[in-house]
Amino acid sequence: MTLLSQSPNEAASKARADFDRVAKLVSYGNVGFLVAVLDFVVITLTSIAANCGYHYFVLGSQVDISALLGIGTISGLLFVLITATRGYYQTRAFLSAKKKSKGIVSTWISVLLIVISLLFLLKVGNHYSRGSVIFFGLFGLPLLLGLRAIVCKELGRWLMTGGLSGPRCILIGDHEELHELSALEVLQNFGVREVCRFEFPPLAETNHDAQVVDTAVAAARRTNAEQFVLALSWVDVRGRDLLVKMLRILPLPVLLLPDRSVRRVFSQASTEPPLLELRRAPLSKFELAAKRALDLMSAGTGLVILLPLLAVVSLAIKLDSRGPVTFRQRRRGFNGREFMIWKFRTMTVVEDGKAICQAKRNDERVTHVGHLLRATSIDELPQLVNVLRGEMSLVGPRPHALAHDDVYGQAIGKYAFRHHVKPGITGWAQVNGFRGGTPELDLMEKRIDLDLWYIDNWSFWLDLWILVRTCFEIVRGRNAY
Repeated sequence: MTLLSQSPNEAASKARADFDRVAKLVSYGNVGFLVAVLDFVVITLTSIAANCGYHYFVLGSQVDISALLGIGTISGLLFVLITATRGYYQTRAFLSAKKKSKGIVSTWISVLLIVISLLFLLKVGNHYSRGSVIFFGLFGLPLLLGLRAIVCKELGRWLMTGGLSGPRCILIGDHEELHELSALEVLQNFGVREVCRFEFPPLAETNHDAQVVDTAVAAARRTNAEQFVLALSWVDVRGRDLLVKMLRILPLPVLLLPDRSVRRVFSQASTEPPLLELRRAPLSKFELAAKRALDLMSAGTGLVILLPLLAVVSLAIKLDSRGPVTFRQRRRGFNGREFMIWKFRTMTVVEDGKAICQAKRNDERVTHVGHLLRATSIDELPQLVNVLRGEMSLVGPRPHALAHDDVYGQAIGKYAFRHHVKPGITGWAQVNGFRGGTPELDLMEKRIDLDLWYIDNWSFWLDLWILVRTCFEIVRGRNAY
């Protein structure tokens, strides 16, 4: 049996591939933080190594590691704080050889002067001799410069090969602005990854305006874009406001790039030009995380506790009438994406087509067990699975069947805005008397108003309050049939 060993080139290629896989976890926004952590670690370890080496090889003595660790930590923190305040941890600064070397040298000298002053004022020089300081300064600077050179080289390679991630964006702008911006420049200077770009025509071409926005919205849904980025002249206020208004159909933030004149002003500055937020997402990342945590804990606990009840209900449905225990129906959720909602079957029919008839009071299609399940909302419990899957939330606008969605979307102009958050098992409209069917258009408009109020005023405590009120609403049994 012959053992084949890897050649040096193959081993290097494999190591590079492994490194690139790890690099996929790095995004444009966290490059500065990771480099700051590396700087801190290098400085702290260099402080300990320089002092131990000096005392061992030059003085022939040992030194207290804990004291050295304190000095190294202080030096590392000072270096990181000074570098951050000077703007040299911004990703754009790593791509400038002049800024990276000049910033490190001047900052390192400042740190050494501050540390020497502290040693003198605090009278702790016996743990940290002058020779140690010299060794620390001489070894620390080339290590930091070498580290920064490696970071800059790899960062440039990731940018060119597309290995550096950033928020996916749909870029919309006028011809002049788009002509001067490549996808690489957008990522390098502003930290967003362009997945599609669209040219916004002059305002006189109103029909083309709508076509461009419709195409951009479709592309955003298809590519799971995270934001819209506008590349317009800052003097074009009318066009900017029109675009922001037309893009309200999706729950994505809208950001404005600095135009050509603003970029020229910042071209010589050490800081990046600002990316202005014209409209924020309905919920911030922290708010989304808090809401998701509540959903996971509540839905997971609920399914475990209610498992015996779910088993009994399933058996009762099976004995009461023919058909499956549950039924699934297509609904639209967050950002208009379709999903299958789960419910206990309460009727003799299972409809999911272009025409769906809402349940009415004393509806003959509702089974005997179905009447009880609908009155107590037990038929909604399988939607806890949808919550765990991330398709729904415990609290949010109730999703409607696709057939009803299409009708209401055409009749009510603001209907699509309710897709700006995940749909819910219960919602603000339901606890305010709009539980059940909405046979009249004006009733649906009132429900939409309540849904939009919830989106605009969301808070963690509001979700808890709605869950509490839902329990009382079920007991009251209003509009449950």
